[in-house]
Amino acid sequence: MRSRDRQKYMKLKEKIKRTFIDLIKINEVYPHEDKIIKYVLNRFRTLNIPTKLDSFKNVIAYFPGKGEPILLNTHLDIPESVDNLDYEIDGDVIRGTGKSILGADPKSGLAVLLELTGYLKNNNIMTRPIEFVFTRGEEAGLFGALNLDYRLLKSKMGLVIDEDGPCTSIVTKAPAYYRIDGMIEGKTVHPRDWKDGLNALQFTAQTIGQLQQGEIADGVTFNIGIFTSGTARNSVPGRVEFQSELRSFNEKKLLREAKKVERCLKSLEKKDLRVHLDTALEFHSYSLEKNHELFLRLERTYGQLNLSSNYYETYGGSDANVINAHDIRVVPVGSAYYRAHQYTEYVHLEEMKDLLFFLAEFVKRDPSTSLGMTYRLRDDAFIVLLLGLRLLFPLHLLSE
Repeated sequence: MRSRDRQKYMKLKEKIKRTFIDLIKINEVYPHEDKIIKYVLNRFRTLNIPTKLDSFKNVIAYFPGKGEPILLNTHLDIPESVDNLDYEIDGDVIRGTGKSILGADPKSGLAVLLELTGYLKNNNIMTRPIEFVFTRGEEAGLFGALNLDYRLLKSKMGLVIDEDGPCTSIVTKAPAYYRIDGMIEGKTVHPRDWKDGLNALQFTAQTIGQLQQGEIADGVTFNIGIFTSGTARNSVPGRVEFQSELRSFNEKKLLREAKKVERCLKSLEKKDLRVHLDTALEFHSYSLEKNHELFLRLERTYGQLNLSSNYYETYGGSDANVINAHDIRVVPVGSAYYRAHQYTEYVHLEEMKDLLFFLAEFVKRDPSTSLGMTYRLRDDAFIVLLLGLRLLFPLHLLSE
């Protein structure tokens, strides 16, 4: 690599690094995402790129280009508050020191997307139109994607920049997700009067103990992620609240197991407890065939960069589950973070730079005709017409 190119790449990597660190210092979780929304809007407005907020305050930015638009998406929120942000930098690696998460999911991908816009503009790269979509509340339940105003979009395919690993990682299959939130009410009393109380914690714990955490059935996972009870040390806990989920590629089996869980929890009513359940199939599964135009474009891009794709399935959900259900074909792509949601999670700056170059190649404008027109290959009639025009009016005459 020439010295000038090496300096150019180092400067780009330093920009990505600074943007990532700016982002992880913004400590907001859903539904409080005002600061990061403002940050993202300012970055686009500085480059004179049009932006919109839909009614849910998802951010949409429109990068100009020619041809069919391409969607690039990630989310804005992190899974938990980062009150003790602490990280170390070791060469190209930025990692948490064990005190908190970094928020690498999604902020590695978000940093790259924000730097991508400047890179495309500064290098005069001709692209298709790009619709950047930044959603709220993904970690809390894909709320942004579920409430996104899809009327503001024209894209029919794109990428979700929200997956572990390098940019060659591509998710083609992801599960459906069923939510079960519950509140179990008994009766709170002083411990001296325990016989007059109704211990919601005790009975709920006994019932939940009958439910297998992890794989509750073949191909179906079950997890209780939040469980709270009690109001004071010297009170018999009269209420329990919890949030749980089930996931599976097989939606029929998922719904069947979800009903079993609900029946088990409802059995607490036999103990004179009041059971309140809030349940929903939050999003559907997807399994994508690789004969779609999206995969042809992916393979062409990887080929241009001498990279090899890695297609796989995952039990993690993402905005892709919801966006695919709206007839926009998307796949999650690795965004250079690792150990997501762990206190030792980290990002790799060289891989973030590679992701930027990959995206810049992916969104490049398709080759146009000599007459400055673009067309879809499937439009045979237009191709015949175009060839006829070129025969009737040779290019050297058109240029005179």
